[in-house]
Parts: sequence; C-alpha cells; structure tokens
Amino acid sequence: MLLFKQGILSVCFICLMHFLNAQDSIRPEPKKTIRNFMNPDSLALINLKVVPIPILTSTPETGVRFGVALEYFFNSKEKGKNTEARGSYVHGQITYSTKSQLDLSSSWQIFGRGERYVFRGNAGFQRFNERYWGVGNNGAANDDYNSQFYNRIYLESRVYKLLKHQNYFGLALNFSDTYNLTYSKPLIASDLQVEGINGSKVFGLGPAFLHDSRDFPFSAHKGSYAEIYYQYHIPVLGDEYNFGEWMVDLRKYYPVSQHNTLAFQFMTRSAIGNVPLRELPRLGSSNLMRGFFTGRIRDKSYTAGQSEFRFHIWRWLYGSTFGAVGMMGESLSSYQLKYDLLYSAGAGLRFLVNKKNRMFLRLDYARNSFDGSAFYIRLNEAF
Repeated sequence: MLLFKQGILSVCFICLMHFLNAQDSIRPEPKKTIRNFMNPDSLALINLKVVPIPILTSTPETGVRFGVALEYFFNSKEKGKNTEARGSYVHGQITYSTKSQLDLSSSWQIFGRGERYVFRGNAGFQRFNERYWGVGNNGAANDDYNSQFYNRIYLESRVYKLLKHQNYFGLALNFSDTYNLTYSKPLIASDLQVEGINGSKVFGLGPAFLHDSRDFPFSAHKGSYAEIYYQYHIPVLGDEYNFGEWMVDLRKYYPVSQHNTLAFQFMTRSAIGNVPLRELPRLGSSNLMRGFFTGRIRDKSYTAGQSEFRFHIWRWLYGSTFGAVGMMGESLSSYQLKYDLLYSAGAGLRFLVNKKNRMFLRLDYARNSFDGSAFYIRLNEAF
C-alpha cells in the first residue's frame, strides 16, 4: 500500500522499462522501427524525442488519479552548422481524479540555437488539493493536517540571454491566482490570521542571473550551475500583496570516474513582506528534501543542502545514495540549529534511457526526520 499512499506511479515504471538502454559501444543510431524499440540493445543509441508516461496514482486526498504525460526532448541546431545545443525538454501532463480534480500543466528548459538564450519555467491550471499543517516549525502533528482544496492558474518563467562564458542575465516572472479555496475541516483562529488563507493573486518581476556549465542538463557528470533571481510583487492585478522574494540555487558536480559522480546542491529562498500562503517557500519535493511531503513546513525563509553519489552498477543500471538537511523560519536570522534542523536520506536506482543526452529514469526511496517516507518515480536526476 505504500506506493498508493504516497501517490507513486507503478504503471509508469512498467510502461517505461522497455526504454532501458544497454551498452556503451559507439555505433550509428539504429532505425526507429518497432523491433528496435522493443530491443534494449538497439534502443540504447536511439535519440528519443517523445516519451509517453501513463499516470495512475491513488491517495486519500485525491482518490484515484489517472492521465498521461508527454516528455519531448530535442537539441537546437545552428542554421548551416553541424553543432547542437545541450539537451532541451518540454513536459506536459493532464490528470483527472475520481474526486473531480484536474491538473493541466507544462514545464520546460530550452537551450536556443548556439545557447545564446535559455528559457525555463512552468505553467498550468489546477483544480487540486494539498495538505496544510499551518505555518512555521510548530505546526500541527504529522497526522493532524487540514486538506485544502483550490483552483489555481499560474505561470513561472525565466528568460536568459548569454553574456559570455556560459553566464546569462535575464528576467524572472511569477503570476499565480489561487481561488475557490475550501477546507476539509473548519479553520482555527490562528489560521484565519494567515495571509492568503482564503486565496491570493500575485504578480512579480525581477532580474535573474544564470551560470550553467553542466555537460548534461538532465543528469550532469561534471560542471557547475548557479541561478539567482529576485522578484518584487506589487498589487497591480487587484490583489493586496506586496512582497519581495529572492532565490539562490548553487550546484556542483565532480566526476569520480567515467561513470560515477558526486553532486552537491545548496538552495535558499526568502520572502519579505505580506506573503500569501500559497507563495510561501515550502519544504519537501521530489527534487530537494526528498522524503518530506511537499509543503510539510512552510514559512518565509527556507535553506537546504543535499549531496548525492551516483554510481554505475551494470551496463544500463546505475544506483544512487543521497542525503539532505534543511531549516525553515520567518527569516534567515531566525533559524535555530538546535530546534529547526530537518534531514532526510535515501537511495535509488537509475535506468539509462537515452545515452546521447544522458537521460535516466530514477526510482528513489527516502525517509525524513519526522519518521515519514516517500517513493518517487521520475525522469532525470533530482538536480
């Protein structure tokens, strides 16, 4: 029952197993025939463009969710030249649940021709719900949450232009409209004092900086990554929220051997002003602080770091061990190491599904310091 309770895509794993590649020898790309798609040895060197992912999940909050996701992978090419940019992707999914919950979403990371421009972001519409434990480290007990139902339209986008030496400067944009909020049980007095407890609309803009020298954006073996942006939200669309937010995301990758990698990430996000509930930094995801339910703790400031060792096991099979620590508080200065330190750790398997762009299907299991756990099936590495 663990897979169902955590909302894990067991059908996704079965349907994608035939995408596993097999050998490292260099040879021309096989023809894209049905026979070669069913043969792991041939599929090893096929440059997949579209990967369909059936979705079937079940949780107490959503009931049974079903749908489909499409991953489109490509490499932008210079006109008249035989050079390609690093791998780009566009992800889209649609799911519907037995509790009438709808999720239409898309995300993207695109390196333009000559990598002169980089586009990153996500957008969508949700008729969804999530668990709410309150704000801050002293929220409700692990099983004493309130289910929050809402509609949301959102767009997060960063557009970068190359300066030089893989350094980019650009613009970050955030729009989010959360409305029609209801709860599974009455809100208590302290909840009613939370900004945006009954919905919010925000719009923010600000400068952004990106450095990206990773060899493979989907699963880096060497290189470094840094993204920093600041967004100022002003009440221009009828909302009442005025706040600033900054984010720093730093990553470094060390090749231990030809197939083994040691990776590190540090991330911090902080917001200042009257920040609505939905826009607060939240702990836990399939990428950082794995093992925590997304939004288990929310507050105005969030800092976390993680490390991961990725190692080769056999042919197309890889493994991973990882750990993370993090803290949340009202501000950076409010952190109390003795009381606020949170941690998680886990291990996983990796299946190489495309050699050219170093794409993996990953299966991760992680536990957290609240004695909870989570299981993930995703395409590409967590960071």
